[in-house]
Amino acid sequence: MGRVQLGKKFTPEENAKIVAFLKTLTGDQPSFKIPLLPPSADNTPRPTPFDK
Repeated sequence: MGRVQLGKKFTPEENAKIVAFLKTLTGDQPSFKIPLLPPSADNTPRPTPFDK
């Protein structure tokens, strides 16, 4: 992930620190309800990108 998304190669020591941190995370993943969207049709407007 670091190499692909950040363009950084981590050392084995850095990887160990990241793994140690991730192992401290506990608890249940929050649940959330995914909205049921109406079906799309030929006349459904196309989404506008945020950067435009």
